[in-house]
Amino acid sequence: MLISLYVKNFAIIDNIQIDFKDGLSVLTGETGAGKSLIIDAIGLLFGKRASPDLVRFGENKAVIEGVFSHFDPKLKEVIGLEPGSEDYLIIKREIYSNGKSLCKLNNEIITLSQLSDISECIGDIHSQFDTQGLFNPKNYLQFLDDSETLKLIDQYRVSLLIYQEDEKKYLELLERNKTDKERLDFLKFQLNELDKIDPSLEEEEELKNRSHYLNNFGTVNENLREIINLYQENNLLDKIYDSLALLEKLESFDPKFEEFKKQIEDGYYNINDVIQEITQKFQKLDFDTAELESINARLSIYSDLRRKYRKSTAEIIERHQELKNELNNIENYDILISDLEKNVKKSYNKTLEIAKNISEIRKNNARNLEELILDNLADLQLKNVEFKIIFNEEIKFRKDGIDEVDFLVTFNKGEPLKPLSKTASGGELSRFMLALKTLVSEKLSLQTIIFDEIDNGVSGGIAYSIAGKLKKIGERSQVLCVTHIPQVASISDHHYQIQKKIDADLRTTTAIKELDYDGRVIEIAKMISNGVVTEASRNLAIELLKK
Repeated sequence: MLISLYVKNFAIIDNIQIDFKDGLSVLTGETGAGKSLIIDAIGLLFGKRASPDLVRFGENKAVIEGVFSHFDPKLKEVIGLEPGSEDYLIIKREIYSNGKSLCKLNNEIITLSQLSDISECIGDIHSQFDTQGLFNPKNYLQFLDDSETLKLIDQYRVSLLIYQEDEKKYLELLERNKTDKERLDFLKFQLNELDKIDPSLEEEEELKNRSHYLNNFGTVNENLREIINLYQENNLLDKIYDSLALLEKLESFDPKFEEFKKQIEDGYYNINDVIQEITQKFQKLDFDTAELESINARLSIYSDLRRKYRKSTAEIIERHQELKNELNNIENYDILISDLEKNVKKSYNKTLEIAKNISEIRKNNARNLEELILDNLADLQLKNVEFKIIFNEEIKFRKDGIDEVDFLVTFNKGEPLKPLSKTASGGELSRFMLALKTLVSEKLSLQTIIFDEIDNGVSGGIAYSIAGKLKKIGERSQVLCVTHIPQVASISDHHYQIQKKIDADLRTTTAIKELDYDGRVIEIAKMISNGVVTEASRNLAIELLKK
């Protein structure tokens, strides 16, 4: 609820500070005193657009600041207040004469759009010609939902998300199936090409090594010949063998000589084996031109693949496997699509079932609301009204179910039902709104509801009815009401008087004060007798306050 309002340099308001309380509060005063300016200032805190024309003449900026408490706990999470922090919102608007403006929440700058979203959970302003979206069909469902539907809506949204994900996967696979089948011949061509080549990193490495060997055959041949000649021409192996006999003669003098002999003996036999293998290798040396040509041709295929695919051999091998998998998937698309289609149908039916349950409850609530609205309108002297809540029967998943509803009404007997926002006069619309808010105010997450002259021009009987409805709403929410009728003023819990004064600088300014009992008697007496307090009007004011 709004617990305090500070307004400075706003139109004819110089500087005022007002503390508000819960229950029903009325604002009264002469025409032009600034009552509606107070409401306009609060409207800016609720996200209304500001005009630089509202800045007091001669001033640079206007400031409006409101402190709110006891707001919806969910809003506390949305705006990021820490658990255990003070349950207060301080909303501030600064309007500059150059056209700029600022919105602040708890001293942090926010956008006007953010402020509007926040204000939807804080308060509502209703004037005779402005319902702040109350009669926008997209808002009608809030009047039909109850704790049962809200619980089902949570289930519905989870189910809807699953259905949407299933449908997305299904549609994507259908599209991919169509696209892939158009590419099928090309994919098969690529796979056939790679199947024939069957590229392998191991094979390519072996081919490179063999090519390198054959391309250097002359060097291999020459060096092997020199190695053989080196050992044969110099009798190196014989000389090593002779050294063994010499070391054998020395074994008796030192065990170390025996060890030397053994090591040289091992070396002798190893070298002998190697020389024999080298000799055999040399004898079998044969340069095969056809083999080299075959190897180079195969390596050329690898080179062409890398150039064609613009990939490394390893990436080409990976692509080869991908093609096999991709073609396998395409050939099994029918099975995959069938499985996904079953999932879509299953999640669709589950979502639709929950949505229909929500719709059924809403329809029952709609019938009850129709009866209650007509009863309340009768209290407000609208007795020839017909009112129907109609449902769009189109099956279409929306955020809160499948329902779209409209309120149809006629205020004149014999006239056809028409959409509410297009059929009523200002006074009729205001009374309908009052009847509706009386019934559903406990459902709205609004702590402050403001009425600006919705009782303007009504007769005495209707005035009493309006007063009673406002009082009833005030039992659940904080109600601020600008009024011109004494019946509403007398039933209020708190009464504020708005006056227009001339200050020391001979400038007009607005002042506000909360009236005590005696002040209320005088103010209500003035309202009864057109601004003049008479004995009769004073006594009637006292009588109204007693009631």
